[in-house]
Amino acid sequence: MGRLSIVVLFTPELARQREFYEKTLGMSAAAAAERWVQFGTRDAALALRALGAGEKPRIELGFDVGSLDGRLSQLDGRGVKPVGTLEESPDCRIARVTDPEGNVLQLVERRKPTAPGPWPRLSHAIVNAQAFDACVHFYHDALGFKIAEEHEHWLEFDTGSARLTVHAWRDADGLPLSPDQRVSFALMDDDLDAWADELRGRGVRFATSPTEEEIGRMAEVEDADGWFVVLRGPSPEVPIEEALAEDYADEEGTRIEQIRKTAEVEPGARPGFGSRKLARKKIERVATKGFDALQRTRDAERGGFTPSSGGAARPFTPRPEGSRPFTPRPEGSRPFTPRPEGSRPFTPRPEGARPFTPRPEGARPFTPRPDRPPRPDGPRPFSDRPPRPEGARPFTPRSDRPAGGGASRPHPPASGPRPRPEGSRPGGPPRREGGTGPRPDGPRPGGPREGGPPRGPRRDER
Repeated sequence: MGRLSIVVLFTPELARQREFYEKTLGMSAAAAAERWVQFGTRDAALALRALGAGEKPRIELGFDVGSLDGRLSQLDGRGVKPVGTLEESPDCRIARVTDPEGNVLQLVERRKPTAPGPWPRLSHAIVNAQAFDACVHFYHDALGFKIAEEHEHWLEFDTGSARLTVHAWRDADGLPLSPDQRVSFALMDDDLDAWADELRGRGVRFATSPTEEEIGRMAEVEDADGWFVVLRGPSPEVPIEEALAEDYADEEGTRIEQIRKTAEVEPGARPGFGSRKLARKKIERVATKGFDALQRTRDAERGGFTPSSGGAARPFTPRPEGSRPFTPRPEGSRPFTPRPEGSRPFTPRPEGARPFTPRPEGARPFTPRPDRPPRPDGPRPFSDRPPRPEGARPFTPRSDRPAGGGASRPHPPASGPRPRPEGSRPGGPPRREGGTGPRPDGPRPGGPREGGPPRGPRRDER
């Protein structure tokens, strides 16, 4: 099978399409007739052909063959039948076949060669295939094209200076737009940005502004029939590592065998053009590089990265099993204050100890007694106090003390006379009114005394 020699756009409005490619894109017509226009592009020709009444616009790709009859016989042995009638003209003979996607391909036997034009270059014809594996199998095994480049979602066949590319297609939003049509083509210029500026000066509105894609820098414009035309810059340079690795790559037969095994895959099951995925990858790559650069700048301003102010960072120590889980402090609570150096270390309560019970609101605060002298041997621990005997009277709080606390009863001094209330006499309760008469609780014990019962010892002499 020969080279890709022509891309033909069948159009219902030949004049409008010719005006777009000549006046808008700046291309020149190399040949023209009543129903035919061919532009002077390099490597492969771009032509316009008028449609008959009721026919829909389409794109056909033409490939040169040495002998049309011999090629048709060969294809018939492979199960490929021609469609339509054989077309003859003074310049060539044309037969047509269809690929698994239904795209029409021309097999062209030229009687005289066509002279290439100066500009621009028609670099690629692109088939956006839903049945990707079946199309690759058809172009490689049936038509005999050799694989020139192989990528994750697209393959290029060696069809001369102008390459045939088969893309895995899927219905997806986003850019570029040319994969949404079944067949597209690419025009190349050595300076895409300058060409784009020239087109903007003519009032051209780009469907896709010049951007970096997997196939290189590209843009898209829409012609008069609604086809998206790809405008490309030079192909990206291949890194030296990949170029050297290609010499040791496996033969193309391995790839074709894999395609044959998966030829029955449901159409559209493979991933698509991949531009959105590539765009996400580029955005993530740019964001990552920007973040890394910002971190390096900050580290340089601080004098380099330091793990912690004290040197080596404290290693992480996991909590032991069964420990109390972390509970954040409620809003408005007392902030954490570290213990001063030399303070008593925290000692957890032993198992079974009485739990802490906070004082109720309004309870009397604890006030240490200032009048009690300290013990010479220190405070007596609670464990040294003798226990209450069995049957002892339980503690009963005073009922005449107001609730909620108050001032405690003063403790008597350790030595010296005890203060008496006013009007009392030494050694007994206050005098009865009149001072005479029998005692209400009977005579005082201790026997009689001179002039009365014997006087007991004074309270301050006890």
